[in-house]
Order: sequence, then C-alpha cells, then structure tokens
Amino acid sequence: MSQEASPVAPAIPHFELATQWQLIKNDVESAIKEVLESQQYTSGAVSGPFIGRFEANLSKFLNAHAIALSSGTDAILAALMALGIKRGHEVITTPFTFFATAGCISRSGAKPVFIDIDPNTFLMNLAAIGPAVTRNTRAILPVHLFGQMMDTAALLEFADAHHLDVIEDAAQCIGAVDPKGKQVAENARCACLSFYPTKNLGAAGDAGALVTRDEKLATRFMQTRQHGEVTRYHHEFVGGNFRMDALQAAVLNAKLDYLPQWTERRRQIAAYYTRRFKGTDVKPPVEIAGSKHVYHQYVIRAPRRDHLRDHLTKQGIGCNIFYPKCLHLQQCFADLGYKKGQFPMAERATQEVLALPVYPELTDAQIERIATTVLAFYRR
Repeated sequence: MSQEASPVAPAIPHFELATQWQLIKNDVESAIKEVLESQQYTSGAVSGPFIGRFEANLSKFLNAHAIALSSGTDAILAALMALGIKRGHEVITTPFTFFATAGCISRSGAKPVFIDIDPNTFLMNLAAIGPAVTRNTRAILPVHLFGQMMDTAALLEFADAHHLDVIEDAAQCIGAVDPKGKQVAENARCACLSFYPTKNLGAAGDAGALVTRDEKLATRFMQTRQHGEVTRYHHEFVGGNFRMDALQAAVLNAKLDYLPQWTERRRQIAAYYTRRFKGTDVKPPVEIAGSKHVYHQYVIRAPRRDHLRDHLTKQGIGCNIFYPKCLHLQQCFADLGYKKGQFPMAERATQEVLALPVYPELTDAQIERIATTVLAFYRR
C-alpha cells in the first residue's frame, strides 16, 4: 500500500501585494477611474487636482510641507540640486544603503564621503562624522535604514556647529519617529521619501516626495521639479522633470488612510519575531529607546547567514539580503580610493544581515511558521 505524501505548506513570499490589493481594490480602482475620466494626468508648475490633494493629505500626515515627485531617487537628486550642492562639494553619507543615496550625490557633481555604521542599528555612526568633515563638506545625508530614524537632534547639533545642511534619506521610514519624538524633516532641512511599490506606502510604480518645514525651501522644491521654472517658460535655475503623475498620486491618496494600521501590524509582527529570537543565535534588530521603528524591513544578524537563507528558501519562505556589497567597494566609485576593510562594521553587515517577511498582510500562523523555521535551523 503506497504511503500518501505529506502536504506541502504554501510558500510565504518575502513580499507580495496581491493580498493587500484584494483589501483595498475598491478604493484604488475608484481613485484611478476618477483620474481617467478627468483626463488630467500631469501637472505643471502648480499641482493638478489629484497631486494637490495627495500633497495636502501627506502634508497633514507629516505636519510639514510635502512636495510630490517622480521617485525617491529623484527626491534625493532634487534636494541636492535645490540646495546648491555641486562639483567641488562633499556630502557625508553611509556605504550601507541602496545605491541611489550615493549615486545622486555623484550625479549632482559632488563627492560622496563615506563613514561607517553603528553595528547595532545599521545607521550612520554619529561619532564618525567629525573626522570626515573637510573645508569642502556642504551636507550630511543620513539614511534612516529599514524603517528606523537615527538621533536627528544630535545630528542637527553637529551640523549647525559646522554650517552643514542635513538631507534625510527617509525612503524607508514614513511614519517613523526618532528617539526624541521627532518626525522626518523636523530637525533636518528636508527629507526624501520613496513610494516604490514595496515601500510601507507604495504607489503603482515609481513615485516619491520631498518633505520640509521651510516654506521658502518648499517653493524651491516645486520649482526644481519643473525645470527651475518660476512662471511659465521663465526659468530661474536649472532643475529637472521630477513631477509625479496623477495616477500615482490618486493611488497613494487612496492608500494613505491605511498606513497607520499597516504600520501597527508591521510593529506587531516585528515584536513577535523579536520575542521568539530572544536568547537564541539570531540577533534581532535593535529598536532605539524612545523611537518608533516602522519596520520597512525586519533585518536580523544571522550566523551562517547564507545557509539559513538556503534553508528558508527550501522551506518555501522568502527572505532577502539588503545590501550584499557596500557602496565604497562598488566599481563605479573606485576612483574615490576606498579600500576593502576601511568600514568594517558596514562590511560585516553585508555578510550577516537577512530580511524576513514583515508585510502587514501576513497571518499569525505564517509568522509563527517563519520564526519556528529559523529557530529549527539553529537547533539542527
């Protein structure tokens, strides 16, 4: 008599949007239909109705001026351009981040200057900023990585003392709060958001925003996204085409109301993982006391990381490595002269980090299976 095969558990992807779509499709489809029927797809120097509506609601959510843009990458580039960062200038940032952070510094003509990270939080090491400052330094570009903000008050104190701008790469941390209770752009000149579909608040394609509490700078950002245009066909400076289209604005506006509950669910999932991993070989992410981590990614430090990744994959559990190669070791930045071993904490992180599923549509049974599968690997 043949023995029946045991049922295979359904795969759990590292990230997926299909479940979320079923929950919000009526709202999003209605928003998209409104745009299609209006035939107003873009905006000029002044935001169109759909973009203006999203900007108003996002501004209220963040208690700041929000300027809708074409992507998170373009938000960083537009901020650098608007603040006059150019050839001959230097901008201090981290080598452990997505490429756009340093890529935009380079595209502006400035030189990215890398410093190491804090091994506990993966965030820029504040103590390393001072030695990196030169007479050419014009700005600091910290990255609030994986959904956690660094101590922006301490950063601002240093920046003010050295007459430097702070431009926050906040692509992954909408809704986060720093250890002193501050939101993005509350202590910095501005913050750059991304609404790439995988983000906590995701569009149906590329989209981003700049956030500032400086009204004059907000006006400058609006001009920058429209080729530096002050009035129609009159250009005060060279900007770019960094406009968000109306369809993306409508999608984001429909999803914005859901963001607080999605964030809370991410935090619940993260808290569960952290409880399960306490006292084990797995090192869960460190949430800075007093802060609010929004867990765009739940990133552990894992002994035998690559073997764990392979084990999870075989068990049908998605995971990912952010980021496998530091920016100072990328070929395109070879002319900067950095060497392997120069930023040991960042380089070590590339060998140890692993991101587990943390999107809000995960069920309790799924997160239990994920945690149990991770722990089973280390008990073998």
